[in-house]
Amino acid sequence: MFVSKFSVEDWVGNQNRGCVKPAQSWLEIEAAIKELDGQRKTLVTLETEGETHMAIGGGLQKYVVYVTFDNENFHYLVDPSKSDIDETVIVGGQAGVYSAKSCIDLNTTLQAAKTFAELGIMEKSVIWEQDGVFEPV
Repeated sequence: MFVSKFSVEDWVGNQNRGCVKPAQSWLEIEAAIKELDGQRKTLVTLETEGETHMAIGGGLQKYVVYVTFDNENFHYLVDPSKSDIDETVIVGGQAGVYSAKSCIDLNTTLQAAKTFAELGIMEKSVIWEQDGVFEPV
């Protein structure tokens, strides 16, 4: 396992009652991502001891996913077949406006998260965008 821990947010009103857990298996991480409901549970972060991490926010078939290796450059998972129409997704306990192409389905989200969690790389079969530029991986 590449990641050493993962955090899960659980919002009750304006308080986060989430926790950080050691990353022992992909199945634990997968279960946490599947529990995202877009209301109370709105963010799972896959972490290392350094700056490298992946964040998965939202829920209910609208997931916003990014990965960073230095906490300065961010790569966002996108579906370029979708429009740029704005959608509201709750991430980290707060509603945010994201383009539809940034709202990813569960299967694609899990595929990208598993590759990152286990290998520490960006999944090559999906499309990542950095600073508005599509980039092959």
